[in-house]
Formats: sequence, C-alpha cells, structure tokens
Amino acid sequence: MKACKLCGRPDLDVRLDFGPQAITNRFLRAPDEPQDAHPLDLGVCAACGTVQLASLTPPDQIRPRFDWLSYNEPERHLDDVVRLVRGLPGLRPSSLVLGLTYKDASTLERLGRIGFDRVRLADRAADLGIEHPLGGIESVQQRLTPETAARLADRYGRPELVVLRHVLEHAHDVRAVLECLRRLVAPGGHVVVECPDAVRALECCDYSTVWEEHVFSFTPATLRQCFALAGFEVVSLRSHLYSHENSLVVVARPSTAPQPTLTPQQVGVETSRLGRFADRYPEVRAAHAALLERQGRSALLGAGHLSAAFVNLLGLGGYVDFVADDDPRKQGLYMPGSRLPILASGQLVERDIGLCLMTVRPEIEELVVRKNQAFTARGGRLASIFPESPYALQAA
Repeated sequence: MKACKLCGRPDLDVRLDFGPQAITNRFLRAPDEPQDAHPLDLGVCAACGTVQLASLTPPDQIRPRFDWLSYNEPERHLDDVVRLVRGLPGLRPSSLVLGLTYKDASTLERLGRIGFDRVRLADRAADLGIEHPLGGIESVQQRLTPETAARLADRYGRPELVVLRHVLEHAHDVRAVLECLRRLVAPGGHVVVECPDAVRALECCDYSTVWEEHVFSFTPATLRQCFALAGFEVVSLRSHLYSHENSLVVVARPSTAPQPTLTPQQVGVETSRLGRFADRYPEVRAAHAALLERQGRSALLGAGHLSAAFVNLLGLGGYVDFVADDDPRKQGLYMPGSRLPILASGQLVERDIGLCLMTVRPEIEELVVRKNQAFTARGGRLASIFPESPYALQAA
C-alpha cells in the first residue's frame, strides 16, 4: 500500500484505477495533436478514512495553457460565513484579515462592507513567488509552506483571521499547507477554510467529480480530522447546501491540546462509502454506454473539466458526436482525451442530435433549457449528467 497523504500511515487502499487519463484542461488545437496521459487512481486510507488520489500529477503538467480558463466557486453561502466570522471571540473591525488567493477576494469584500478596515489579499507574485502568468491554484498549493508564512507575517503582520477557499483539496503536501496556516495566524486567531463536500458525489456515484487537480475528496468527518491531526481545534464546521456539490466551511484555531480523531467505526463509514463508489463503477459505466447507444446521435453541452471527466472516465467518447459550447474561445478546439470537437450550440439542430447531455451547474439548467427551445421543439432531449438533477439521464 502507498502512504496516506494526510496521516502518513502506509495504509492507502487504492480502490478505483481509471488508468492513464488526459489532463482535463488540455484542450487540443487539432484532433491529432499529441497529448500526455497521467495515472488517475482513487484510494482511501484504512487508518484515517480520508479519500484521496493515490497518484499525483505534477503541478507544471496541470497548469493551464489558456488564459481564459476559469473556475467559479459557489458563493451564496458567504454572507452566512461572514456573519459567523463577525462573532468570533477576539475579532474586531480593526483586526488584520488576510486572504491568500484570488478566491478569497469576495469574502474580504463582504468583510469590508461590514466595517473591517484592515483586510489584505496576498499578491500572487510578490508574496507567493508565482511568476508564471498562467499559474493558478496548482501553483498556490506548492507555495503555502512554513517559509511562506514567515514572509507573509513579515510583510503584513500576523493576522487574526486567515481565509483560504478551495485550495486545501488541491494540496500535494496538505500538512505543509496547514502548518503554513498555523504559523501565520496570530495567537488566539482563527482560520476559515473552504473545500467541496464529497459525500453526495460519492454516494450518488458521480464519477465526473474525480479530477486530477483534487487530491482530497473531503467529507465533514475527514475534514474535521484533517484539522485535528494538524493541531487545530475546530470551532465550526458546516456543509452549505447546493444542488450539485455542497461547500464545506471550517473555522478553526491552533491548539496544543490533543484533538479527537475518527473512531474505527467512523473510519469504516468513510472506507465503505468509497468501496461502494468503486464497486458500482463498472455497472454505472455500462449503463451509461447502453443508454447512449439506444439514443442514437448524442452531444454534450458545456466544454469544461466535468464534461471531459464524464466522457473519459465512463468511456463514452464513441457515443458522442461533439461538445456544444457558445464560448467562441473554445469553438474549434477539441476536448482532452476524447478529442471531440467543440462547436456552437446551434449545431445541435443542424446535426440532428437526438440527445444532448448538459454538464452545466444544476442551478442554471432551466435557463439552458429555455435557451435551447429550438432543439427541444424539433424533438431533441436535454438531460443532465448529474444523478441528482431533475433532468438526470437515468430519470427517463
């Protein structure tokens, strides 16, 4: 067995090996352009129950090649987060608050609106040393080290509140990132960290959520344990509900007292969840292939990493004609892995497609349906790749 990237025990049980896979942000400029493939395998630690990738793709391989690529995290819950933060002991409007990436800017803006007047956002180049113009979270996670904490403290002082959204799940060295937070935050201060909640994806067998950039698939239990193992006391941990993937927000502070970790029974719950996810993979893959084969000509709508993972991990490239996307920067490119062409959504009608699978967030599926009435009016069907959507492919 490999070593767990969280607790360090040599107890990582690899349960699902997808084989070599293309990087999902590597859009191709030509259908025959060479592309690299890297191992993608999912395991769970038998000692601490944390679900994680067994093999890591080097950050320089993950770094995007296009400056227009972006990832938008849900933010509706941030007002609730700010209300919680405002009441933390020792935190005053004059307290220093530091966000570490561009993903924290909207939280800092909310804090500024309610009177916090010392909010700062770390600079990607000057503070984190990221010089590559396309460097993103894959580069940030490398830079969050104890040494970086010392540099940030020298420049800004030690903040009473540190904010870090959607980075921890990307961390190749999660213990270094958490130690960075421990050393950076002021004595008595707090950190606010946000990650996706993997529970529903695992329980619904949504394989599109397995991503080479997400090292960890945290659940509330394993995220709490992650902080306990790093010497933090968890003050608050909440999973904020969204239609596709919930957002986990933890508020924690450094502690010298031992913190509770998962019992063997709780570890069993976590390992069993991944076990079922792995065991059902052949069945789900075969069911999707059979559905698409019966449908005839099919397409996907939305050329992003979720659609790439859906097609590649379920082996559906041979059943799909193209991927529709109305972003002109994507049109004319080809999807990573499957090499499917990316075309305008008008081609759904022009090419007489019978089934179009939406890969957009469920919150905007109704809008997408309204925008594609010409397609559905002539008998085309819109369905969703997400098992919990009212438009789910398996629902009909």
